[in-house]
Amino acid sequence: MSDGFVASCAERYRALIDPRSGSLGADALASAGLFLCGISACIDARVEMHDMQPLLGAPNCSPAAQLADLLLSRAARGVGGEVRFDWPEGPAWLRERLPLHYALGGTGPQAAWVLGQLGVRSLVAIEDRHAAMLRLIPAGVLLAESGTLKTPDAVSPAGPHIPEIFIFEFTAGRAIGAVVPTRSSRVIVRFCDRGIQHDQDFETMSRRLAPSAAAGLLAGLNDEAVENVGAASRHVFALSRDWKAAGLKTIHFELAGYATQQAVEELFSHSRGAITSLGMSHSELLAMSPSAHHPMEALVALGERLDLERVCVHADTWAAAATLNDPKEEERALMAGCAIASARAANGEPARTIAIAPAAEFHPLPFETPVRKGRWTFVACASPYLEKPVTTLGLGDSFTAGCLLILGQHRHADAGPALQRA
Repeated sequence: MSDGFVASCAERYRALIDPRSGSLGADALASAGLFLCGISACIDARVEMHDMQPLLGAPNCSPAAQLADLLLSRAARGVGGEVRFDWPEGPAWLRERLPLHYALGGTGPQAAWVLGQLGVRSLVAIEDRHAAMLRLIPAGVLLAESGTLKTPDAVSPAGPHIPEIFIFEFTAGRAIGAVVPTRSSRVIVRFCDRGIQHDQDFETMSRRLAPSAAAGLLAGLNDEAVENVGAASRHVFALSRDWKAAGLKTIHFELAGYATQQAVEELFSHSRGAITSLGMSHSELLAMSPSAHHPMEALVALGERLDLERVCVHADTWAAAATLNDPKEEERALMAGCAIASARAANGEPARTIAIAPAAEFHPLPFETPVRKGRWTFVACASPYLEKPVTTLGLGDSFTAGCLLILGQHRHADAGPALQRA
């Protein structure tokens, strides 16, 4: 890659994060409205795969050994993603034997955590209000209770505790037994289908606040059992249709990975006209369209099919979108998402100050940009890529939060009076 390309990328990111005048500067963030973030939540139990010796030493053919084989196979191929593993005793077995680090999980809550670190408030959907869950909700993240926005410490604990989701992280070049991964990523393992969060207080309050909110984010239908995806998607998209009818301009759905492509088709069949924006990882796009190594055609096709304003995709070293809106604003949104995700990768958790790590690399884009295709514009940017991040957990959710920060900045009314009435 040329020194000029790297210098140009670095300069553009510096301008974006400039605290005085950049789109992620203090003044811009101070004026951000409230974000609505649903509709799944969980507790993440994170473990480094080089610390999972009890799994590696489990008896042959035991569930623990089978899980170890699955994890090693993915790490050897550099494949992350999410899997459902049928082992009811798994959570208790892992809690007793592995060094676990706990945090709030789910795309909506993760994005809200990122925004909260930047001083931007979000309302999240959390039905599971067990004390263990409430303790993990960070500052800046709000819940609805009895028609009022509350901080987690003011919410009454209630409900049963649902088992956590386990995050197995691996780092390029760091050995796991005999396996040495060539790519850093994480495997998300869940032992049950948690389902979406049926938080009636959130749904009622979000409908009330939608006219003045900055943007809405929905995700988590992959937490449903395959046979429930249809009913759950009807419920979720009925909520987003109400947001849209109330005047919310930006409503983003983050796809995630599903057990079958039939489940993806099922949720798409209910989403047309209910959202304005769709996002996914490049691996999730390839699962739908195996030939979409150049994503433009696939993104445009999805946008037309689902009546969207934008469709975006994030990869290790780039991010791209097809949009009907201002392509310069879209490029800023993609860069903001990449900058915030990269800062999290370097810090190990959402960062209060966005900076590009000295070790970050910029790789040339594998396609031309911008490109017009009918009424669509295809836009892409190089991301500040870290080969050996402190964490890979939540990077896609951080990217999504950054995009919505930009897209929501100029598309909402002043939220102050509505929040005071709440």
